[in-house]
Amino acid sequence: MNASTVHRVLVIEDDEQLRFALLRALELAGYSSRSAGDGMEGLRVAREYRPDIVVCDVHLPQRDGTSVLASLREEEGMESTQVILMTGDTDNTSQRRGMNLGADDYLAKPFTMEEFVRCIRARVRRTELYRKADDHALEKLRGTISRRLPHELLTPLTGILGLSEVLMEEVGQITPAEVKEMVSDIHLSAERLHHTLRNYFSILEVLDSATPTPSDAARATGPEIQKAVHEAVAIVAARYQRSADVVVQGSIDRLPLAPNNLSAIITELVDNACKYSLTGTPISVRLMADGGGDSLVVSDRGRGMSAEQIEQIGAFRQFDRTKYEQQGLGLGLTLTQHVIERNGGVFQLQSTPGQGTTAIATWARPANDPPR
Repeated sequence: MNASTVHRVLVIEDDEQLRFALLRALELAGYSSRSAGDGMEGLRVAREYRPDIVVCDVHLPQRDGTSVLASLREEEGMESTQVILMTGDTDNTSQRRGMNLGADDYLAKPFTMEEFVRCIRARVRRTELYRKADDHALEKLRGTISRRLPHELLTPLTGILGLSEVLMEEVGQITPAEVKEMVSDIHLSAERLHHTLRNYFSILEVLDSATPTPSDAARATGPEIQKAVHEAVAIVAARYQRSADVVVQGSIDRLPLAPNNLSAIITELVDNACKYSLTGTPISVRLMADGGGDSLVVSDRGRGMSAEQIEQIGAFRQFDRTKYEQQGLGLGLTLTQHVIERNGGVFQLQSTPGQGTTAIATWARPANDPPR
Protein backbone atom coordinates (compact mmCIF):
# COMPACT_ATOMS: atom_id res chain seq x y z
CA MET A 1 0.00 0.00 0.00
CA ASN A 2 1.80 3.20 -1.10
CA ALA A 3 1.48 6.63 0.49
CA SER A 4 -1.04 7.84 -2.06
CA THR A 5 -3.51 5.08 -1.20
CA VAL A 6 -3.10 4.90 2.59
CA HIS A 7 -6.52 4.94 4.27
CA ARG A 8 -7.13 6.79 7.51
CA VAL A 9 -8.73 4.98 10.45
CA LEU A 10 -9.95 6.59 13.67
CA VAL A 11 -10.26 4.34 16.75
CA ILE A 12 -12.52 5.60 19.58
CA GLU A 13 -12.06 3.29 22.59
CA ASP A 14 -11.78 4.08 26.32
CA ASP A 15 -9.85 0.88 27.18
CA GLU A 16 -6.25 2.06 26.84
CA GLN A 17 -4.73 -1.39 26.31
CA LEU A 18 -7.23 -2.37 23.63
CA ARG A 19 -6.85 1.03 21.96
CA PHE A 20 -3.08 0.57 21.78
CA ALA A 21 -3.47 -2.97 20.38
CA LEU A 22 -5.86 -1.79 17.67
CA LEU A 23 -3.56 1.07 16.64
CA ARG A 24 -0.62 -1.35 16.49
CA ALA A 25 -2.58 -3.78 14.30
CA LEU A 26 -3.52 -0.93 11.94
CA GLU A 27 0.09 0.21 11.73
CA LEU A 28 1.30 -3.30 10.86
CA ALA A 29 -1.43 -3.58 8.21
CA GLY A 30 -0.27 -0.34 6.57
CA TYR A 31 -3.04 2.05 7.65
CA SER A 32 -2.75 5.57 8.99
CA SER A 33 -4.51 5.88 12.33
CA ARG A 34 -5.43 8.17 15.18
CA SER A 35 -7.33 7.50 18.39
CA ALA A 36 -9.56 9.02 21.06
CA GLY A 37 -10.54 7.86 24.54
CA ASP A 38 -14.12 9.18 24.72
CA GLY A 39 -17.00 10.17 22.48
CA MET A 40 -16.53 13.95 22.61
CA GLU A 41 -12.82 13.69 21.84
CA GLY A 42 -13.62 11.22 19.07
CA LEU A 43 -15.92 13.68 17.31
CA ARG A 44 -13.34 16.44 17.61
CA VAL A 45 -10.61 14.24 16.12
CA ALA A 46 -12.96 13.05 13.36
CA ARG A 47 -13.65 16.64 12.28
CA GLU A 48 -9.92 17.38 12.11
CA TYR A 49 -8.63 14.04 10.77
CA ARG A 50 -11.45 13.27 8.29
CA PRO A 51 -10.97 9.49 8.51
CA ASP A 52 -12.11 7.02 5.89
CA ILE A 53 -13.21 4.58 8.61
CA VAL A 54 -14.25 5.13 12.24
CA VAL A 55 -14.03 2.22 14.69
CA CYS A 56 -16.02 3.15 17.80
CA ASP A 57 -16.89 1.37 21.04
CA VAL A 58 -20.57 1.50 21.97
CA HIS A 59 -19.99 2.18 25.69
CA LEU A 60 -17.92 5.35 26.02
CA PRO A 61 -17.60 8.21 28.52
CA GLN A 62 -18.90 11.66 27.50
CA ARG A 63 -20.93 10.37 24.55
CA ASP A 64 -21.70 6.75 23.72
CA GLY A 65 -20.98 5.11 20.37
CA THR A 66 -24.51 5.39 18.96
CA SER A 67 -24.53 9.12 19.76
CA VAL A 68 -21.17 9.52 18.03
CA LEU A 69 -22.54 7.63 15.01
CA ALA A 70 -25.64 9.85 14.84
CA SER A 71 -23.47 12.99 14.95
CA LEU A 72 -21.17 11.69 12.20
CA ARG A 73 -24.17 10.99 9.97
CA GLU A 74 -25.16 14.68 10.27
CA GLU A 75 -21.61 16.04 9.88
CA GLU A 76 -21.06 17.76 6.52
CA GLY A 77 -18.71 15.71 4.38
CA MET A 78 -18.80 12.67 6.70
CA GLU A 79 -22.31 11.38 6.03
CA SER A 80 -20.96 8.33 4.16
CA THR A 81 -17.88 7.65 6.32
CA GLN A 82 -17.66 3.93 7.10
CA VAL A 83 -18.43 3.35 10.80
CA ILE A 84 -17.74 0.11 12.69
CA LEU A 85 -19.23 -0.24 16.17
CA MET A 86 -17.69 -2.47 18.86
CA THR A 87 -19.43 -3.88 21.93
CA GLY A 88 -19.13 -6.62 24.51
CA ASP A 89 -22.92 -6.81 25.00
CA THR A 90 -24.25 -10.33 24.82
CA ASP A 91 -27.71 -9.32 23.54
CA ASN A 92 -28.59 -7.83 20.15
CA THR A 93 -30.25 -4.62 21.38
CA SER A 94 -27.21 -2.37 20.95
CA GLN A 95 -26.38 -3.95 17.61
CA ARG A 96 -29.88 -3.39 16.23
CA ARG A 97 -29.88 0.19 17.46
CA GLY A 98 -26.48 0.88 15.91
CA MET A 99 -27.39 -0.66 12.57
CA ASN A 100 -30.66 1.28 12.51
CA LEU A 101 -28.70 4.50 12.96
CA GLY A 102 -26.54 3.64 9.98
CA ALA A 103 -23.55 1.64 11.26
CA ASP A 104 -21.76 -0.11 8.40
CA ASP A 105 -20.46 -3.07 10.44
CA TYR A 106 -20.33 -4.52 13.94
CA LEU A 107 -17.54 -6.19 15.92
CA ALA A 108 -18.54 -8.26 18.96
CA LYS A 109 -15.95 -8.31 21.74
CA PRO A 110 -13.77 -10.23 22.26
CA PHE A 111 -12.29 -10.45 18.77
CA THR A 112 -8.83 -11.23 17.44
CA MET A 113 -6.59 -8.69 15.72
CA GLU A 114 -6.88 -10.80 12.55
CA GLU A 115 -10.67 -10.45 12.66
CA PHE A 116 -10.30 -6.71 13.28
CA VAL A 117 -7.99 -6.20 10.28
CA ARG A 118 -10.27 -8.30 8.03
CA CYS A 119 -13.18 -6.09 9.02
CA ILE A 120 -11.19 -2.94 8.23
CA ARG A 121 -10.15 -4.35 4.84
CA ALA A 122 -13.77 -5.12 3.98
CA ARG A 123 -14.77 -1.54 4.78
CA VAL A 124 -11.84 -0.17 2.75
CA ARG A 125 -12.97 -2.30 -0.18
CA ARG A 126 -16.48 -0.88 0.13
CA THR A 127 -15.12 2.69 0.26
CA GLU A 128 -13.06 2.11 -2.89
CA LEU A 129 -16.03 0.61 -4.75
CA TYR A 130 -18.24 3.59 -3.98
CA ARG A 131 -15.54 6.10 -4.86
CA LYS A 132 -15.11 4.28 -8.16
CA ALA A 133 -18.87 4.46 -8.69
CA ASP A 134 -18.81 8.23 -8.16
CA ASP A 135 -15.98 8.63 -10.68
CA HIS A 136 -17.84 6.55 -13.28
CA ALA A 137 -21.04 8.52 -12.78
CA LEU A 138 -19.44 11.95 -12.92
CA GLU A 139 -17.62 11.09 -16.14
CA LYS A 140 -20.84 9.77 -17.68
CA LEU A 141 -22.90 12.76 -16.61
CA ARG A 142 -20.32 15.29 -17.74
CA GLY A 143 -20.84 14.41 -21.38
CA THR A 144 -24.52 13.56 -21.46
CA ILE A 145 -26.52 15.80 -19.13
CA SER A 146 -27.10 19.52 -19.27
CA ARG A 147 -25.73 21.60 -16.42
CA ARG A 148 -29.14 23.16 -16.11
CA LEU A 149 -30.64 19.87 -14.96
CA PRO A 150 -31.53 20.31 -11.27
CA HIS A 151 -29.03 18.97 -8.74
CA GLU A 152 -31.77 16.91 -7.12
CA LEU A 153 -32.20 14.89 -10.32
CA LEU A 154 -28.45 14.37 -10.70
CA THR A 155 -27.94 13.10 -7.15
CA PRO A 156 -29.97 9.86 -7.41
CA LEU A 157 -29.06 9.48 -11.09
CA THR A 158 -25.37 9.60 -10.16
CA GLY A 159 -25.93 6.70 -7.78
CA ILE A 160 -27.77 4.64 -10.38
CA LEU A 161 -25.20 5.21 -13.15
CA GLY A 162 -22.13 4.83 -10.96
CA LEU A 163 -23.15 1.72 -9.05
CA SER A 164 -24.47 -0.05 -12.14
CA GLU A 165 -21.19 0.62 -14.00
CA VAL A 166 -19.19 -0.79 -11.09
CA LEU A 167 -21.38 -3.90 -11.01
CA MET A 168 -20.82 -4.49 -14.72
CA GLU A 169 -17.06 -4.04 -14.47
CA GLU A 170 -16.55 -5.91 -11.21
CA VAL A 171 -18.59 -9.03 -12.02
CA GLY A 172 -16.85 -12.00 -10.40
CA GLN A 173 -14.62 -9.80 -8.24
CA ILE A 174 -17.08 -8.60 -5.58
CA THR A 175 -18.89 -10.75 -3.06
CA PRO A 176 -22.63 -11.60 -3.24
CA ALA A 177 -23.15 -9.50 -0.09
CA GLU A 178 -21.55 -6.49 -1.80
CA VAL A 179 -23.64 -7.05 -4.92
CA LYS A 180 -26.81 -7.18 -2.83
CA GLU A 181 -25.96 -3.97 -1.00
CA MET A 182 -25.12 -2.12 -4.20
CA VAL A 183 -28.31 -3.29 -5.94
CA SER A 184 -30.25 -2.13 -2.88
CA ASP A 185 -28.63 1.31 -3.18
CA ILE A 186 -29.47 1.45 -6.90
CA HIS A 187 -33.10 0.67 -6.09
CA LEU A 188 -33.20 3.36 -3.40
CA SER A 189 -31.72 5.94 -5.80
CA ALA A 190 -34.31 4.98 -8.42
CA GLU A 191 -37.11 5.43 -5.88
CA ARG A 192 -35.79 8.88 -5.00
CA LEU A 193 -35.58 9.88 -8.65
CA HIS A 194 -39.14 8.66 -9.25
CA HIS A 195 -40.33 10.55 -6.17
CA THR A 196 -38.65 13.77 -7.36
CA LEU A 197 -40.09 13.55 -10.87
CA ARG A 198 -43.55 12.73 -9.53
CA ASN A 199 -43.47 15.81 -7.31
CA TYR A 200 -42.21 17.98 -10.16
CA PHE A 201 -45.07 17.08 -12.49
CA SER A 202 -47.65 17.07 -9.69
CA ILE A 203 -46.93 20.62 -8.62
CA LEU A 204 -47.06 21.85 -12.21
CA GLU A 205 -50.50 20.27 -12.51
CA VAL A 206 -51.63 21.77 -9.19
CA LEU A 207 -50.36 25.27 -9.98
CA ASP A 208 -51.87 25.27 -13.48
CA SER A 209 -55.32 24.10 -12.42
CA ALA A 210 -58.19 26.13 -11.04
CA THR A 211 -59.24 25.74 -7.42
CA PRO A 212 -62.07 23.19 -7.35
CA THR A 213 -65.08 23.03 -5.11
CA PRO A 214 -65.08 19.65 -3.35
CA SER A 215 -68.08 17.56 -4.33
CA ASP A 216 -69.74 14.82 -2.33
CA ALA A 217 -68.15 12.28 -4.69
CA ALA A 218 -64.70 13.60 -3.72
CA ARG A 219 -65.28 13.28 0.02
CA ALA A 220 -63.36 10.50 1.75
CA THR A 221 -65.40 8.47 4.25
CA GLY A 222 -64.17 7.09 7.57
CA PRO A 223 -63.10 3.66 6.25
CA GLU A 224 -61.50 5.26 3.19
CA ILE A 225 -59.57 7.66 5.44
CA GLN A 226 -58.27 4.87 7.65
CA LYS A 227 -57.26 2.78 4.64
CA ALA A 228 -55.50 5.65 2.85
CA VAL A 229 -53.63 6.80 5.96
CA HIS A 230 -52.47 3.39 7.14
CA GLU A 231 -51.38 2.27 3.65
CA ALA A 232 -49.44 5.48 2.99
CA VAL A 233 -47.75 5.36 6.40
CA ALA A 234 -46.79 1.69 5.94
CA ILE A 235 -45.17 2.33 2.54
CA VAL A 236 -43.15 5.36 3.63
CA ALA A 237 -42.07 3.88 6.98
CA ALA A 238 -40.91 0.69 5.24
CA ARG A 239 -38.90 2.72 2.71
CA TYR A 240 -36.92 4.30 5.56
CA GLN A 241 -36.92 1.09 7.67
CA ARG A 242 -38.80 2.97 10.39
CA SER A 243 -42.01 1.00 10.78
CA ALA A 244 -41.49 0.83 14.55
CA ASP A 245 -41.11 4.63 14.80
CA VAL A 246 -44.38 5.75 13.15
CA VAL A 247 -47.64 5.48 15.10
CA VAL A 248 -51.14 6.31 13.78
CA GLN A 249 -53.77 7.43 16.29
CA GLY A 250 -57.40 8.59 16.21
CA SER A 251 -60.05 8.64 13.50
CA ILE A 252 -62.11 11.02 11.34
CA ASP A 253 -65.51 10.27 9.82
CA ARG A 254 -65.04 12.23 6.60
CA LEU A 255 -62.85 14.75 4.78
CA PRO A 256 -63.65 17.01 1.78
CA LEU A 257 -61.07 15.50 -0.55
CA ALA A 258 -60.60 12.34 -2.57
CA PRO A 259 -58.80 9.36 -0.96
CA ASN A 260 -55.92 9.58 -3.48
CA ASN A 261 -55.28 13.22 -2.50
CA LEU A 262 -55.37 12.25 1.17
CA SER A 263 -52.86 9.50 0.47
CA ALA A 264 -50.57 12.01 -1.29
CA ILE A 265 -50.73 14.41 1.66
CA ILE A 266 -49.92 11.73 4.23
CA THR A 267 -47.14 10.33 2.05
CA GLU A 268 -45.41 13.72 1.77
CA LEU A 269 -45.78 14.66 5.45
CA VAL A 270 -44.54 11.29 6.77
CA ASP A 271 -41.73 11.23 4.19
CA ASN A 272 -40.62 14.67 5.36
CA ALA A 273 -40.73 13.54 9.01
CA CYS A 274 -38.69 10.40 8.29
CA LYS A 275 -36.18 12.26 6.15
CA TYR A 276 -35.34 14.92 8.72
CA SER A 277 -35.40 12.95 11.99
CA LEU A 278 -33.14 10.17 13.24
CA THR A 279 -34.09 6.52 13.12
CA GLY A 280 -35.35 5.46 16.55
CA THR A 281 -37.09 8.77 17.30
CA PRO A 282 -40.92 8.77 17.31
CA ILE A 283 -43.19 10.08 14.55
CA SER A 284 -46.90 10.43 15.28
CA VAL A 285 -49.76 10.65 12.77
CA ARG A 286 -52.96 11.81 14.46
CA LEU A 287 -56.48 12.05 13.06
CA MET A 288 -58.39 14.54 15.20
CA ALA A 289 -62.02 15.69 15.17
CA ASP A 290 -63.51 18.40 17.39
CA GLY A 291 -66.11 21.16 17.24
CA GLY A 292 -63.85 23.37 15.15
CA GLY A 293 -63.03 20.92 12.41
CA ASP A 294 -61.11 17.83 11.33
CA SER A 295 -57.32 17.71 11.37
CA LEU A 296 -54.40 15.58 10.21
CA VAL A 297 -51.36 16.12 12.43
CA VAL A 298 -47.89 14.68 11.72
CA SER A 299 -45.17 15.32 14.33
CA ASP A 300 -41.50 14.38 14.51
CA ARG A 301 -38.53 15.10 16.78
CA GLY A 302 -36.10 15.98 14.03
CA ARG A 303 -33.91 18.99 13.30
CA GLY A 304 -36.80 21.42 12.88
CA MET A 305 -36.99 24.77 11.06
CA SER A 306 -36.83 28.39 12.10
CA ALA A 307 -39.80 30.76 11.78
CA GLU A 308 -38.04 32.48 8.87
CA GLN A 309 -37.57 29.18 7.03
CA ILE A 310 -41.25 28.29 7.48
CA GLU A 311 -42.28 31.67 6.01
CA GLN A 312 -40.09 31.07 2.97
CA ILE A 313 -41.36 27.61 2.03
CA GLY A 314 -41.88 27.46 -1.71
CA ALA A 315 -41.29 25.38 -4.79
CA PHE A 316 -37.67 24.47 -5.54
CA ARG A 317 -36.42 25.86 -2.21
CA GLN A 318 -34.67 23.90 0.52
CA PHE A 319 -32.86 24.96 3.65
CA ASP A 320 -29.32 24.39 4.96
CA ARG A 321 -28.28 22.65 1.75
CA THR A 322 -24.63 23.32 2.62
CA LYS A 323 -25.09 21.42 5.89
CA TYR A 324 -27.54 18.67 4.92
CA GLU A 325 -27.62 16.62 1.74
CA GLN A 326 -31.26 16.56 0.65
CA GLN A 327 -33.21 14.53 -1.87
CA GLY A 328 -36.03 15.94 -3.97
CA LEU A 329 -36.74 19.39 -5.35
CA GLY A 330 -38.06 20.82 -2.10
CA LEU A 331 -41.57 20.38 -3.48
CA GLY A 332 -43.07 18.15 -0.81
CA LEU A 333 -44.38 20.75 1.61
CA THR A 334 -45.30 23.18 -1.16
CA LEU A 335 -47.23 20.50 -3.05
CA THR A 336 -48.95 19.40 0.14
CA GLN A 337 -49.98 22.96 0.97
CA HIS A 338 -51.51 23.50 -2.47
CA VAL A 339 -53.40 20.19 -2.44
CA ILE A 340 -54.83 20.96 1.01
CA GLU A 341 -55.84 24.52 0.09
CA ARG A 342 -57.35 23.44 -3.25
CA ASN A 343 -59.60 21.12 -1.26
CA GLY A 344 -60.79 23.73 1.22
CA GLY A 345 -58.27 23.15 4.01
CA VAL A 346 -55.63 25.15 5.88
CA PHE A 347 -52.00 24.05 6.23
CA GLN A 348 -49.76 25.06 9.15
CA LEU A 349 -46.24 24.22 10.29
CA GLN A 350 -45.07 24.51 13.88
CA SER A 351 -41.36 23.91 14.32
CA THR A 352 -38.46 24.56 16.67
CA PRO A 353 -34.84 24.10 15.49
CA GLY A 354 -33.31 21.06 17.16
CA GLN A 355 -36.62 19.87 18.63
CA GLY A 356 -38.85 18.86 15.74
CA THR A 357 -41.71 19.81 13.44
CA THR A 358 -45.48 19.42 13.52
CA ALA A 359 -47.47 19.70 10.28
CA ILE A 360 -51.22 20.36 10.62
CA ALA A 361 -53.89 20.17 7.93
CA THR A 362 -57.33 21.36 9.09
CA TRP A 363 -60.75 21.42 7.46
CA ALA A 364 -63.42 23.54 9.14
CA ARG A 365 -66.78 21.91 9.78
CA PRO A 366 -70.11 23.75 9.28
CA ALA A 367 -71.71 24.86 12.54
CA ASN A 368 -74.63 22.47 12.03
CA ASP A 369 -72.30 19.51 11.43
CA PRO A 370 -70.84 18.39 14.79
CA PRO A 371 -68.07 15.77 15.02
CA ARG A 372 -69.21 12.16 15.00
